Amino acid sequence: MGCSNNPSDNQLLEKIFNSMVNDFPEIVSEPEKYRIQILYSQIDRDINQKPKFTTYRFRTGSNKYFYPASTVKFPSAVLALDKLKIYSSQNIDKNTYLTIDGGYDGMTEVIEDTSSINKRASIAHYIKKILLISDDDAFNRIYEFLGQEYLNKRMWGIGYDDFKVSHRLSLPLSIEENQYTNSFNFYDNLGNKILNQPMQHSKIEFEISTKKNFIGNAYLKNGKKINNAMDFTQKNYFKLSDQHHFLQQIIFPETIMNDDRKLNLSKSDYNFLYEWMQKLPRESIFPTYNDYSKYYDGYCKFFIYGDSKEKIPDNIKIFNSVGWAYGFLIDNAYIIDTVNDIEFFLSAVIYINKNEILNDDQYQYYELGLPFLAKLGKTIYDYELKREVVVSPDFSRYSTKY
Repeated sequence: MGCSNNPSDNQLLEKIFNSMVNDFPEIVSEPEKYRIQILYSQIDRDINQKPKFTTYRFRTGSNKYFYPASTVKFPSAVLALDKLKIYSSQNIDKNTYLTIDGGYDGMTEVIEDTSSINKRASIAHYIKKILLISDDDAFNRIYEFLGQEYLNKRMWGIGYDDFKVSHRLSLPLSIEENQYTNSFNFYDNLGNKILNQPMQHSKIEFEISTKKNFIGNAYLKNGKKINNAMDFTQKNYFKLSDQHHFLQQIIFPETIMNDDRKLNLSKSDYNFLYEWMQKLPRESIFPTYNDYSKYYDGYCKFFIYGDSKEKIPDNIKIFNSVGWAYGFLIDNAYIIDTVNDIEFFLSAVIYINKNEILNDDQYQYYELGLPFLAKLGKTIYDYELKREVVVSPDFSRYSTKY
C-alpha cells in the first residue's frame, strides 16, 4: 500500500484540525486532553484502477490507551465469515440456520431470532445487525461462535499483533466467564443437525502494549462512586492505525500481497460486507428498524452526518465501523461520492468526559463529540472536492446500483 511517511506531509491534518478552532476552541487547543487521533488516506488510482494510498496522521504516535468500544465488532464479523470456510465441506455457510446452547455461568441460549425473515438465527443475520446498528447482542453471538482464542490468534496471524478482544459487550461477566464460549448447533433446511461446535475455553494470555491504561478520576461501580481512575488493562483494545488498515484490507483486498495475511473470503462474502456496511437502518427489511427518530441515517455514520438527522444523499456511501463508550467516540470509514468521484479513508478517536467520572453517563457525545467528528468529516470531504482526480474511480464492485 502506498503510504506517506514524510513528517512534513502530516502538517496537512494539523492544518485541517486547527482550521476547526472557531467551532471547537477547547478541543483544538487541548488535543492531548481529548485524546485526539486522526488518520486520513487519500486514494489515487492508476489506469488499471489499482489504488495508491497517501496517509496523513495526527497524534497517532500516542501510546495512551483508548477504549475501542464497538469497533471490535467489524473484524469479528469478518472473521466469522472467514471461519465458516472451515465448515464449507459440510455445506455450512453464513445463512445456515443455527441454535446456541447455554450451560456455563453467564451463557444464554438462542432458539430463534424473530427479527429474521424465517425467525431463525444465522451468522449472516448477526452480521447484518452489527453493521446496521452496531448491535451488542449480535456481536456477543459472533464472539461466541469464534471463541476468544480463535478470534485473537486469527487477527494476530494476519498481522494485527496488538488486537485484543477479551470480553463480550454490555454483560457483567468475569474474566473466566468470558474465556468460555457457548456451543453452536447448525441445521440443514429440513431441520437436521449437521454440526455441533462444542463449548470453547480460551487459555491465551494477553500482553499489554499500551501505557497509561488508567482513565478518569473516578468511576461508578454497582451504584457506588470509586474515587480512583478506572483500570482498562483487562479490556479490549484495537489501535486506530490497525482499524484504519483493516478497513483498507477489506475495501481493497487485492492490496494484501502476503498470502499469510489474506482472509479466506469469497467474492460473495465481500459483496455481502459491502452491501451491509453501507446500508442504512431505514433501508433494511429484515431486520427492521422503522423508528427513524432513533435509527436515523447518522446513527452509526459519525463523519459528516453524526450530528444531524438529515437523510444521507444517495450519492454518498459510507462503509464504516463506529464505537461509543466510556466517553470515547471512534469512527473509521471509507467514504465515497459516486457523483463527484470522491473516495477517501478517515479514522478518528476523541474522548469526551468533562467531569472525568466514568460510568455516570454524563458524557458530552451530542454536545461536543459527534459535532466534532461530523465537522471533521465535512472538512475532509470539502478538501477532497477540490483535489484533482486523474483517474475516475470505478465503484461498481461495491454495488450493482452504481
